[in-house]
Amino acid sequence: MGKKLYSDDELLNRLQKFAEELGRPPSQSEMDDSGPHASKTYGNRFGSWNNALEAAGLQTGTNDPDGRPSTPEEDLLTDLKSVADIVGGTPSEREYSAHGKYSVKTYCKRFGGWNAALRAADFEPNVEMNLSEERLITALQGFAEKLGRPPTTDEMDRSGPYTSDSYKRAFGTWNRALRQAELEVHSVWDVSEEDLISELNRLAEELGHVPRKDEMRNQGKWSAAVYQERFGSWNEALRAAGFEPNERWRIPREELLAELRAVANELGHPPTTTEMNEHGNFTIDPYQREFGTWRTALQAADPDYLENYRQSDTEIVPFGSNWPQIREEIITRDNESCLRCGMGREAHREKFGRDLPVHHRIPRRRFYNDPDQSVDDADVPSNLLTLCIPCHRRLERLPVQPVVD
Repeated sequence: MGKKLYSDDELLNRLQKFAEELGRPPSQSEMDDSGPHASKTYGNRFGSWNNALEAAGLQTGTNDPDGRPSTPEEDLLTDLKSVADIVGGTPSEREYSAHGKYSVKTYCKRFGGWNAALRAADFEPNVEMNLSEERLITALQGFAEKLGRPPTTDEMDRSGPYTSDSYKRAFGTWNRALRQAELEVHSVWDVSEEDLISELNRLAEELGHVPRKDEMRNQGKWSAAVYQERFGSWNEALRAAGFEPNERWRIPREELLAELRAVANELGHPPTTTEMNEHGNFTIDPYQREFGTWRTALQAADPDYLENYRQSDTEIVPFGSNWPQIREEIITRDNESCLRCGMGREAHREKFGRDLPVHHRIPRRRFYNDPDQSVDDADVPSNLLTLCIPCHRRLERLPVQPVVD
């Protein structure tokens, strides 16, 4: 057997450091998501994940499936009722995910399913839990036709007619649902590691920095989940491509809140999760790790934010089906610079750590809510402008948008 890349002591030291950053022992999902190594690396070396925790002197059995300490059922039901007040009725899984403090997976584990959790909170079960297979397949085929290809589970969860969990409950797995809908099944194992690493390097060159998972999901050829499945974790994939992993897991709470307030001030209203991903220096991921949910983060930043946010339209609006390619074409059209202030692409990447935004003069939401149009109709060149982050924020507050020649 060849020499091990990392000694047992090195693995345990990194596990201890990661636990110190979190303030508690990590769950396997957290380790796979952003830890120094994949959880299976520890399982293979020490026999099991719990054995690895014990070898590192960490307590086992302290986390529920989503990585947080076990929550009293009373707190879970109270938050479920709070979300019902926000959405004006029995919340669906997707509505709870958007507004709730905990994960849907926690409710399913604790109560035996989402409908069981709804009953425990004195709500009528969600009828979408009992969708017919025919209705699910028809909806899946329609969504695939709109995209021009079979959707991934991420795409279905973000903007599909139903969540991927609805299909997994009805057909057992996502791939079985795709086959039942006579759609092509793409397996992660059909993609070579060389192709995955090549795409990771290509995106890094395009962005000018080591890609984040959300950037891979939105601008890459494959989602970060594919990399996690093949390499064990996102950080392991970065190492395989020759990059240093992102070690900044625990951003200070005050730094997160200061950025949230800055974005709210620029937009003129508390940002939605989509707006924070588009305009903020941080995505919503560190906020969810620190505060549990976006709603809790808003309240921590300013108690008035939550009420204003509840009154806003927080529906998630997807991008068009060919957005990455169209976005790149618009940036090229605009000479890779902000049309308002002239900041160039490389200067923007160096200053803000991300690529130039492409702005929709008429917001995607108007197309999304129009029964005679789709979000693809929002992506015509005359509706798009390349801007820097500060100019993007300013233009979104203007009642009259500039015209594109």
